[in-house]
Amino acid sequence: MEYASLRQYAHRHCRFKLRSGKEIFGVVWEVETSEQANGEGTTRLFFASVRDYERLQQQGSPVQVISIAPNDIVSVESLAS
Repeated sequence: MEYASLRQYAHRHCRFKLRSGKEIFGVVWEVETSEQANGEGTTRLFFASVRDYERLQQQGSPVQVISIAPNDIVSVESLAS
C-alpha cells in the first residue's frame, strides 16, 4: 500500500495483512523526519500494539515500536468503533 492509502487508518486500531502472510493487530502512524542534506525530509511509518500505542500517547513511556514499510502491508481493516 502507499502512504496516501494508509492515512485514513493512521492512529486507529486495525488488522493488517502483510506481504509475508502474517496478520498483525495494532496502530500505524507516520513520522516526518527533519530535512536531510539535500533539503528534503522523509516520512517513515511506525507500528505498535494498541496497548503500547496508548501508553506512548498518554504517558510518553518507552514502548516497542516497529518501523514498517508501506509496501509490506497488503490490506487493512479498521477495528475501531
